[in-house]
Amino acid sequence: MEDNLSTPGRPLEGYGHAATGRLRELLGGELLAAYLIGSGALGGFAPDQSDIDIVAVCTEPQSDARKQAIVAGLSRQAMTWPLRGLELVLYTRAAVARPARTPRFEINLNVGRRMPQHVSLDPASEPSHWFVLDLSILRGHGLALTGPPAGELVGPVPRSWVLEALRDSLAWHAAHESLLHQTVLSASRGWRYVEEGVWSSKDDAGTWALQRTDDPSLVEAALAIRHGTHSGALDPARVHAFQRGVQAVVEHALAEAGTA
Repeated sequence: MEDNLSTPGRPLEGYGHAATGRLRELLGGELLAAYLIGSGALGGFAPDQSDIDIVAVCTEPQSDARKQAIVAGLSRQAMTWPLRGLELVLYTRAAVARPARTPRFEINLNVGRRMPQHVSLDPASEPSHWFVLDLSILRGHGLALTGPPAGELVGPVPRSWVLEALRDSLAWHAAHESLLHQTVLSASRGWRYVEEGVWSSKDDAGTWALQRTDDPSLVEAALAIRHGTHSGALDPARVHAFQRGVQAVVEHALAEAGTA
């Protein structure tokens, strides 16, 4: 049976509360908090492309058996949702209180109808940049599903670490991302962070970049593809040129910070 828990104005919050309820069943009093990040917190939900991004915090490290139970329970739940999928990262309180350059999660789970399932219980096996970026977004913008405001649990992430993570994210997109509009909009979000120190939705970041790029029609097309109003393909050469421009901005900021 399909669970449709979306509500007008906050299309992902109902699913977030459902996942939080399942976590509470499995963790009991050890669940300290759960937060929406991504489009659930920043906005810009696109029904055909958005997933639900949740970061949860527990009191202590979990046993392998408990981790497997959480993966199984949330996977069964997420497969009933009419979304792209669920991305969940579970941390301990200590891991988020003092963020690190390398991930220190308990569980990293991606599961859903329209995404490849990925489960990792080994932080050393994962690229670090995703987790640095997510914790930076979480601290400033996480929408609490349960627990205190994110800033009370999540320690600050140094700007130099975020810039390094943005550089690595750009490199990952260049090497692996097949959806070129995602590359353009993710780069736009990173560009805005470098220039203004704020995180925004992909939609808002694209709109911001439109006023600053030498290739506004590329960004317009990327936004249209994201929302299903453009069916054409982006020119890879133009996408790579846009991305290289943002990469240069990031590298300049790193050089200024003395961490290049």
